[in-house]
Amino acid sequence: SPMSSGAKVTVVGAGVAGLTTALELSERGVSVEVIERGACVGAGCSRMAGGMLAPWCERAATDEAVMRLGAPSIDWWLGHYPGTVRNGSLVVAPARDATELIRFAERTENFEWRDEAGIAALEPDLAGRFRRALFFPREAHLEPRRALPGLAEALVRRGVTIRFGVEQAA
Repeated sequence: SPMSSGAKVTVVGAGVAGLTTALELSERGVSVEVIERGACVGAGCSRMAGGMLAPWCERAATDEAVMRLGAPSIDWWLGHYPGTVRNGSLVVAPARDATELIRFAERTENFEWRDEAGIAALEPDLAGRFRRALFFPREAHLEPRRALPGLAEALVRRGVTIRFGVEQAA
């Protein structure tokens, strides 16, 4: 193991994948450093990420593995970033697309049907605009532009070095 050999694991990239990997390794006792070619955390595509933790919604259009592997990530984020909000996802469709909403429901799980009153209770701005919706109460979201610095701070508290402006060696 890296611990027994005194080796240090270098994680390349201070985006979502790099920071979560580094935090997991550090929590498991591995000596870690993070290198990032940019000037700050999330300087690449992670900065534009939507922050949706919606494995059951995603299941409607993707492979089952996305749901199976994505569902535990919600608890991971809830345990590692206090800004994670679990208030569910609401999927709506205009009346003319009601059959699409049914098809969506057939391709996923862990949802509740909501009627107009139920939609309005969850999202007052949508009151009277949709007749039916799917509500996924276990889904969550976060703001990546805030979450990534939060993960970086947690790493620094653990003694992990994050070096910026460093290109990966060939």
